[in-house]
Amino acid sequence: MTSQSLVHRLSIPTFALLAATVSAYVATTPTGYIHKFLYLSIVLTFALVLRPELFIVCSVLAFAVSSVTSAPVLAALPGPIYFPDAVVLLVAARGVFPRDRVPARSPLAGWPTVFFALWALIMLIAAVRAMNAGVSFQSAIRGDLALIYWPLLYFGFVRAFRERGFDASIFWCGVAVVAIGLATWMFVARMLGYEFHDSGLGEVPTGEDTFVRRNFGFAAAFILYPTLALVGMAGMSHGGNRNWRWVLVAFVGTVATLTTLIRGEILGLVLGALVILWLRSRSQRTTARVRTAIQLGFALVATIVALFAVSPTLGSAIVQRVLPFTEQAAGAELNADYRRKAVETGFRVANLHPAGLGVLDVTRLDAAGIDRGYLAHSGVATLLLFAGWPALVSALLAIVAIAWRSYVLPTAAPWIHPAFVGILIMLSVYSIGAAGLAGEPWVIPVGALAVAARFTLGLGRQGPVPQTWKRRPIADEPGSTRA
Repeated sequence: MTSQSLVHRLSIPTFALLAATVSAYVATTPTGYIHKFLYLSIVLTFALVLRPELFIVCSVLAFAVSSVTSAPVLAALPGPIYFPDAVVLLVAARGVFPRDRVPARSPLAGWPTVFFALWALIMLIAAVRAMNAGVSFQSAIRGDLALIYWPLLYFGFVRAFRERGFDASIFWCGVAVVAIGLATWMFVARMLGYEFHDSGLGEVPTGEDTFVRRNFGFAAAFILYPTLALVGMAGMSHGGNRNWRWVLVAFVGTVATLTTLIRGEILGLVLGALVILWLRSRSQRTTARVRTAIQLGFALVATIVALFAVSPTLGSAIVQRVLPFTEQAAGAELNADYRRKAVETGFRVANLHPAGLGVLDVTRLDAAGIDRGYLAHSGVATLLLFAGWPALVSALLAIVAIAWRSYVLPTAAPWIHPAFVGILIMLSVYSIGAAGLAGEPWVIPVGALAVAARFTLGLGRQGPVPQTWKRRPIADEPGSTRA
């Protein structure tokens, strides 16, 4: 018995004993702090003992429903810990927890790691500059959220993927079931007229005096829908077989994305889909991509026609967001103009202050004459305002380097690389008109999970990464990577 397995064996009864002790104490001293500590102990115990693939699937679900509460999980700390923060810490704890894992590989060694480390250093300097300028530690941390989320999530996800006994087929199917289930709830909520709990995102103007109510189920689940659609499209055009599951995944994800009425997400999905159809492997036939494009085109037209028949206002809103050059409602134009101003403000400030202003809180935003909402409405503006051109350039270089590394590395299945690139493009486009990858606590986990899955599960488990980055597809592992 190795020391690692001994620690693993002893940890389970230890956490069980801890939970039992706290439960007994709660029975005699029922205080709020003790109750909260009990809940956290139970959650931590389950997070550490669950099978790795189920743990990641549950993490995805937790991030997707994290918008149901805005109250901090732990408030008696230098900075409050909110629900998404707690999930990030659980993912990191799973990575630290001793497990029997396959040997580590370094598929992102070299330029991807260099550019990401450079971006992290730049953002860290921006946080330090903010605190030196009088910004509180709590505000600096919340403003620079991506600097904390990205490394912790990537570390935890990769370590979970590397655990021996990890079943990739359960993981792929579990994530698909979660995404389809959330999309189904969105459809049901819309049909039943269930009021969307986020009133700030509720109404979407379609004309001078008309609007349609937006409802995408849980407010944080929207980013899973285009991700689901792109995976389905990649499977349809690159999967090598005509599996109905790919069609179902692509169709549900596409319809769900359209009905969210989020312009940046819809345009990101369109661009990601075009890139997926453009990419091809050496052994792939062009007919699969053409067939996929025709099927998706017919499905899209049929869906929009059906939505027009059921709800003309909803169909009109979807057309306005799919085709931005058509006649737009005045409210929609104002919304797009506001996001454009956010990006323009970022460029203007970066031109005056090439290294940015440091992480900004509400007080410093008002002092600089910058609209408070700009940070939430553009990841590009966030990077430029906080750390100027170095932050934006290093982030773009990191994205390009990661996409290129995905191209040159082998893949365990031919659809994985196109799906990954499509998702990366979709998230990047979305982050132009929203905080996205630069600050949204329900978007960053999707990006971190996509990177971790591509460079861990996407390489298969057949030995070390080749030292020469020459693209060399490897055989699909039966039952390990198929959705």
